[in-house]
Amino acid sequence: MKKKIVLMSAVLLIAVASALAINGNLLSNSENPLPNFKVTVYQYGGGSTQINAEIEVYDSNNNRLFSGTTGDGGIYSRDWPYSFGNYIVKAWYPARPNDGQNGQNGFTYSGASIVTSVTLGPNY
Repeated sequence: MKKKIVLMSAVLLIAVASALAINGNLLSNSENPLPNFKVTVYQYGGGSTQINAEIEVYDSNNNRLFSGTTGDGGIYSRDWPYSFGNYIVKAWYPARPNDGQNGQNGFTYSGASIVTSVTLGPNY
């Protein structure tokens, strides 16, 4: 009887270990969500946010990574899949080629989610 219990325990242990090895351990394969990038665009003077501003993000070699348009609250937000380093976010309002204002801000990505802002300059 004791041998049956030991044998059944060993078979169960092997089955569980095999299942974890094949399917991946839930603890070691937990999802690692991407950090978030969030920029808020402010109108000239910095008091109010700007909806429908065009934004673009560039890396330190001036390569454009992505672009978008601010929504409610003058905010544009998305996942950040890029490596550590220095970046620039630029904004235009209204969107180019009809823009009358622009602004930019540099930021450094070092592993945490990014929250930054751009204040538009005066009309030109």
